[in-house]
Order: sequence, then C-alpha cells, then structure tokens
Amino acid sequence: MKKNRGMKIYKQKKRRRKGNSGQIMSILGTCAVVFGVGIFGYYVVAVPIIDLINGNKEEKKPSSSVSVTTDESIVTTNKKIFDDITVTRVPVDNDNTGTLAITTVPDVTTSVTTVTSVSSETTTVTTTTTTTPEVTTTQATTVTTSAPSPVINLINEGGCYYLTESDVQDIDVMKEKLASLEGYSSVVLPLKLTGGRLNYDSAVRTARLSGVISCYVTIDEMVQAVKESGMEPIAEISTIADNIYPLTYKKSAYQFDDGYTGEWLDNAYEAGGKPWLSPFADDAISYLTDIVDELTTAGVGSIICTDTYFPPFREKDLGYIGEIVQSEDRYKGLTDLINTLDDKAKSNGGRVMLGVSANEVINSTAEVFKPSEFGNMHVVVNISMNDFSDKNMNEVMGMIENKTEKMQIVPCIVSAGTSDVDANIKALEKLGYDYYMVK
Repeated sequence: MKKNRGMKIYKQKKRRRKGNSGQIMSILGTCAVVFGVGIFGYYVVAVPIIDLINGNKEEKKPSSSVSVTTDESIVTTNKKIFDDITVTRVPVDNDNTGTLAITTVPDVTTSVTTVTSVSSETTTVTTTTTTTPEVTTTQATTVTTSAPSPVINLINEGGCYYLTESDVQDIDVMKEKLASLEGYSSVVLPLKLTGGRLNYDSAVRTARLSGVISCYVTIDEMVQAVKESGMEPIAEISTIADNIYPLTYKKSAYQFDDGYTGEWLDNAYEAGGKPWLSPFADDAISYLTDIVDELTTAGVGSIICTDTYFPPFREKDLGYIGEIVQSEDRYKGLTDLINTLDDKAKSNGGRVMLGVSANEVINSTAEVFKPSEFGNMHVVVNISMNDFSDKNMNEVMGMIENKTEKMQIVPCIVSAGTSDVDANIKALEKLGYDYYMVK
C-alpha cells in the first residue's frame, strides 16, 4: 500500500520583465529597417520608372517660347510651316489686357515665338499649353500692360497760333484750320473757357456730372490732329473765373464765414448772382488739378492758366467770407494754386505758364502776378499795341522785362485791331525772342 504523499505542488519560475530601455531599442530597430527598405526601393526602383515616364512626356511635348515687345504685333515661326499656323487675336480691352491664341496643324512640332503689344510696357505674361493626339495648341497668352507714356515736346522757339473756340469744336474744321497755318511750330487750344465751360469732351468724372462740357471732341483727337499737322499742342484754361462747376459742387465755391449760410454769390440770387470757384477750396483745387493731369497725360506739353483773379468783392462781401479774402496775403491763394497745377503738369513731363496782360504786368495790377513766387516759370504776356499807341514794341517789351524778374517771358501779340502783326513779330525776333504767340 502506497503511502499517500498528498497533492504535488509545482512552482513556476517568474520571468523577468524587460525594462523601458529594451522596448525603445526594439522600436528604433524596426524603424531603421523600414527606412532602409524605403530608401532602397525609391532609388533602385521608383526613380528609374519616374525618369522613364518623364522622358516619354518630354518627347511628346512641343517646345515653345513666349516673348513680348512694345513695338507691333507679329508672329514668327519656321517658314516651312508658317502657312499652317492659325493666329487668333482678341482685341485689348479697357483694362489693358489681351489674349493671343496660336494653333498648329496636326503632327507638327515647331518652335513658335509669340509677340504682342499695345504700345506700352508689358508687365505679366502667362501661357497654358495643351496637347491632344491630333492638335497641339498654345492658348490664353494673357498680357497685362501699363498705360502708355505720353510723348510731350516743350516748345521753346517758333511761332504759336491761338485757335478760336469754334475752331476746336469740330475736328474736321480744326484740321482745315491747321492745314492753312504756315510758319508756326505750335497752336493754342482754348479748352476751359471764361465762365467755366469745357471746350473738349473731358473724362474727368466731376466735370461730366456738373454739366460743364460743351464740346464733344476728345483731347486725344485734338492732340493727334495737331501733331499730324507737324505742330505741338498747347492748352489754355481759365482757372477760377468759373460760375458753372460750383453750382453742382458747392464746396468748391467761396463760403460764408458763419459756417451755415453756404456758398457766397456775387449778387443776390434773384438778380442773377453766381458762385465762383475759390482758390482756397480743396474741391476747386482738386478739379483743376484733374484737368491739368488729363491734358498733360494726353500729350499736351504746356498749359496757359488765365483768369486767376478774385471776384469783384464788395466791402460787405469781405465780411461775409472772412479772413481768407481780407488778409493782405490773400494773393497766396492764387499763387499757390498756380504752383500746385505746375507741380501736377511737371509730374507728367509738362509745365504751366501764367497768362496775364501787358497792362497788368507793367502796372502791377494783377494780384496773382508775384514773380518772386514763381521763379523761372514762363509768363505769357498778352500785348495789344492799341493800348500803347504812343510806344513801339521795343519800348513795351522793355517795361515788361523790368517787372518779370526771373520769369521767362513769352510775348503774345493780340492781333485784333492791329494791322502790323508781321512788323511786331520781326521786332520781337530782333530783341531775341524766338518764341512768341499770335492771338
């Protein structure tokens, strides 16, 4: 009989658990293996396949290049296939952008140079090329351009002839008049008339809204006609003797000093009182600056500013308007305006010339005529010899020269009622005046 030894008990040996460092090493090792396999697969397998695919694409893709010039639109290619190229041009729109599409015939690979311009500097060119089994098309070449720079010539010699208001209101009449002129290097276009009307079709927004435009020939048409005749255009504008524009833009007029009555009129409204442009008003300065900018941008080199004077204020009017017209230095409102307009003209390559009469210069009666305020600015002096019946041209010019300081004199012979224009021109030439005007 076996002795009962009881239940046998087995003891299991505990396994030692790995520490954190062992787990990290295991993970890093696995990553290294995967990375190595990836690198090996990319360079040994993927790269050759990609190169092969790209090589096939390059063989199918036609070579093309796009260049832009500012001269004229042309398309050049191999003469062999020139007749097989269809060129479609979409006209340039108002935003100075255009498109050009070139389509080549099937199964032809060619180097095509596309050249397009609108007489201005090209700033952006983008091209999209698509390929089909039958046709290769280069399409949607977009050209963004800047505005063309005007060609301005500042005339400093020769005769200048004043055209009349009616001369410029019809372009055909204007061309006939220009064709009849001989011996002149430039003409004056009367574009802003005394009273405020614009004698050309201005694009200035506020001018169009205020109803001041009385002529529908554009300044571009006028400039082109003058230059085609072999002469250069000069503009004349009446500055602040303007009673139309402030009817719409009331802040451009003189205001009552009380701050609530509104714009000043030169007489009672019932008696036909009118507002005037004020040289102190920002709205007036902005309007005149816009006109100068428009004219010089169109290629007008010189602008004669006339009618730069204050209204005939009565004593009570001075009290209504206040200090700006009561001050002894109020003339600075006039001179500052002319200098501001000159700065705008110069920014476009042009210039402003101050227009005054010989009597105003000699007698110092024009408030705007302050030579010390203008430096060497040109001053157009209107000379009517009927006002100097006891003097000759030499004597009149001597008196003018004594008053103008550094300003450059442009004598303008007012021919109305004067029969001896040619003799006066010869007298000016003998005095050394190579640049003169006839009105």
